[in-house]
This record gives sequence, structure tokens and C-alpha cells, in this order.
Amino acid sequence: MLWAHGGQAGAQTGSRAMGQAIGWVETPKADGKWYVHWGYHRAEYGKTDLRLIGPGVDLTFHDLKGTDMPAPFDPKVHLNPAALTIPQFNARVGHKVREGTLVPGALWISAGWDHLKYKVPHSVHQVSGYIDSAVYSHAPFDWAWREFNFEHSDGMNFIRVAAERDFTFGRAARTRQTWDTAQRKWQFGIQTAASAGVILSATDVRWMGIRTKHFWHVSGWGVSSSAGAWVQYGRFRMLARAQAGWINIGNGKFLASQDLSGETPTVEGAEAALLDASSSRHAMTFLERGITVAYLFGRKGRPASDERIRVAPGR
Repeated sequence: MLWAHGGQAGAQTGSRAMGQAIGWVETPKADGKWYVHWGYHRAEYGKTDLRLIGPGVDLTFHDLKGTDMPAPFDPKVHLNPAALTIPQFNARVGHKVREGTLVPGALWISAGWDHLKYKVPHSVHQVSGYIDSAVYSHAPFDWAWREFNFEHSDGMNFIRVAAERDFTFGRAARTRQTWDTAQRKWQFGIQTAASAGVILSATDVRWMGIRTKHFWHVSGWGVSSSAGAWVQYGRFRMLARAQAGWINIGNGKFLASQDLSGETPTVEGAEAALLDASSSRHAMTFLERGITVAYLFGRKGRPASDERIRVAPGR
């Protein structure tokens, strides 16, 4: 009988019932292995030299400081599923690679995009180069809004992959007796990340009164790093983050034979080939600040080591 009893006890070792009996804390329901997030941001850009190359044009704008193009908050836009992509937004999906061992937290790999926007201000800029027979050498150039415009208004999209590291506060204090912390309804922490990706831009140009709106195309690359603080309740997490990096657009658009807006008639023949060969180039630093809301889903396969406690056997 004693042998049989011992065998039965051994068969239950590692089971959920035995785990609860010896004090194991189950995998927290809020501790997902995937996340999706969405949010909005503001962006700032460092100075750059913007070069425009086209038929009869090779013009460089010196120390140009572009601006972003934020949409004022409007519930009909920001809360409308059909219009969510109009403002400057952030969208990502991430997968947990592993839990931290020495330092509480987790390592994530994510993919997504930052919908940045960029605009050349309507002002007087210093330029060098030529337009037909007119030659400029660090001369003032009036970038008047009725005649000239250059903007990545349909997006200077930074499509990137990132390695993210969470640092979670208070995990070591979890015990079976403190139910709220064990179930981790509330969590706090910080996040750091490093990213690299491509720039998918859609440029809208007006040159000497003639508009050319382009379709999206891969125009360059970018790298960045970020840091932020987050608070989580259940499976929902809010993150306030700043991201800094470098964007290099070496294959941007300038003029073209077709205008997607329909405002300018299509050009054909040899002139069309010259227009389609035009390009724009610029590279600059950027700083993005925003807030996102994430939802975590999925479960880990087993409790982590710090989710087990010892409980003295009852008598």
C-alpha cells in the first residue's frame, strides 16, 4: 500500500494540482507572447541639403529644416476606423523572444511602420545650382506657396524591424499570497529599442505652378533607437516613447509625366522620359515623440522560475 501511495504521488508530480499544492504561481494571464499596438506622434527633423534634379533643373537647398504635418485632433478622423491612417500614426506587431533572467523584463522582436510626414516650409531659402539659364550660389530663393511645394504628405513611411527590451518593475515581489501582484493586473516599466528599415514615401510636388503627385515607392533607408516608459493593466499597455534616428532618401521623386491628383495633364514622348528621370535627394536626423496603446495576447508555455514559491507542507 505504501508503494502504491508513493507511486500515485509520483505520477502527480508536476501536475497542475500538485503545482498549486506546493505553491506554484501560474503564468499570468496578462503576460502575452504577442502584441499589436497603435498610436500617434509628432516629429521634428534636423537640417538637410535637399537636392532637386530634373529637366533644366539642378538645385540644392542648403540647411533646410523641414516640418511634420500633424492633423489636429478630430474624433471623426482619429476615432474613425476608415480614417485612422490620415494622421501621423504608429502601427506594430511584436513577438516575445525570451524572458529576462538576471534583469526582469522581456526581449521582443517587432515589425511595423511609422507614418511620418515631411514638408518644405514656404519661406526664403538659400540655394545653389541652376534653373535653365539662371545660376544660384548660396542665393536667396522665394519658395512661394502658390508656385512651389514639396512634401511627403501621403507618408514618409519608416517601415522597420526592431529589437525591443522591456524592463519590468516589481516582479521579484510576486508571491502567491499577494494575489494582485501575482496576477500582474498592474505593471510598470521602461522599454529600449533599436531599429532598421526602409523608407516608403509618397511625394507631392508643385514646381512653377505645376503639380505632380507621386505614388508610394521605396526611396531610402533609416535607422533609429528609442526609449520610453509604459504602464499596463491586464492585457492593455500604454507606452510614451521618444525615437531618434537617421533617414536617408537617395531615390526620391521630383517631377513626372503623370500626376496622380488629376490636376496636371499627362505628358508623353521624349519630354515624358526626361520628367520621369528626375529625382530628389535628402538625408536628415529625426526625433519622434508619441503615445501608443498595445494589446497583448497569447500565453507563455510554462511558468518562469520567479513565478514559483516554496510553501511549508501542512500538517
